Amino acid sequence: MTDASVMAPERHFRRMTLNQRIQHIVLMSSFFTLVLTGFPVTFSGSRASSGIIHMLGGFTMRSAIHRMAATTLICLTIYHLFYMLLSRHGKSELRALTPNLKDAFDALHMMKFYVGLAPRTPQFDRFNFIEKFEYLALAWGSVVMIATGFMLWFEDQAMVMMPKWTLDVAKVIHGYEALLAFLAIIIWHFYHVHFNPEVFPMSRVWLSGEITEHEMK
Repeated sequence: MTDASVMAPERHFRRMTLNQRIQHIVLMSSFFTLVLTGFPVTFSGSRASSGIIHMLGGFTMRSAIHRMAATTLICLTIYHLFYMLLSRHGKSELRALTPNLKDAFDALHMMKFYVGLAPRTPQFDRFNFIEKFEYLALAWGSVVMIATGFMLWFEDQAMVMMPKWTLDVAKVIHGYEALLAFLAIIIWHFYHVHFNPEVFPMSRVWLSGEITEHEMK
């Protein structure tokens, strides 16, 4: 007779493919490199900025590392665009990430749950409305950062086609969009995938690609 105390191993389901995990690691590495090397420019008056520049080997080396990370992000963005539009799995993921009317009702349902007007959270699809919003914000933010970054990288060429004030605006947008993205990642994304008590100290999905049946439910 089977011992009732012996539990069957929990089932695991694939959440991220190896291709997606590699993309995520490249994105994460380039993003935080850009934040680290861009901070001394946006907040040049900060005491920490001089320390970061010294740690990176000087302002020239900071610029070189920043541009290498930017090039990596641009290449990844182009690759991801083709991956999502042309590969079978990417097109399936894109359809799942596209917001729909259910997401609006799910958001309202979640608000009701937070204030005690609903007994449980809504039942989500493959991606919930928060994940979809994060993805769209990442896509939009990447476009903005790449466009303004090119203007600042090739200032002389940009000045031939545009007035000086557009570069000033691009610099402000580039700096504060980066700050917004950093805060969103640290406060929102990190909480949901790492600091949430249900997954603390870290969700291992981005490493193993698998999610447990409990997490899925």
